[in-house]
Amino acid sequence: MKIFRAICLIALLLILGTADHSAAASASEAPAPLSNPVVSQSSLPLQEARIIIDGAIAYARDLKMRMAVVVLDDGGHLISADRMDGTSFNSEHQAKGKAFTSVISRQPSAAVAELMTTAPNRFYGIMNMWPGQVYIVSGGLPVTVNNRLVGAVGVSGLPSGVDEKAAQAGIAAWQKYREGQSK
Repeated sequence: MKIFRAICLIALLLILGTADHSAAASASEAPAPLSNPVVSQSSLPLQEARIIIDGAIAYARDLKMRMAVVVLDDGGHLISADRMDGTSFNSEHQAKGKAFTSVISRQPSAAVAELMTTAPNRFYGIMNMWPGQVYIVSGGLPVTVNNRLVGAVGVSGLPSGVDEKAAQAGIAAWQKYREGQSK
């Protein structure tokens, strides 16, 4: 028993001695700076998402209409959203569903809506695969750079067909901004 206690005491002293040495060593070394994760090359920065939103809102204001607009990244995650004063509370959720539909299909949400008549199995498959996340009607558009998906914009609250035009106006404002940045 005395030998076991002696071995345990020696092991404890070794552990404490190592801990003190490593603590002293790490105290003298500067801590490594934390690195921020790099945004993937295919993601839209917040500033550019806001340009899309502002362009879509300007379009709706010119028509004296109200709407909600949402911009998602290429993974379907929210970058930014706006709901104009007086817009229905559910318009933002609908806009997000339209944008999400465009992200997962990599095409306008109106094209996916056509599946109801051309390929109902696919249409209902999409509905069942992402319940509560997709809204398969016109108003969602993919956003691309050099034919690579970087996100999507969804607009809701305007008359049928006008939602998509507002989304197009937002994308056009963003493309104009990007052209100015490359000069």
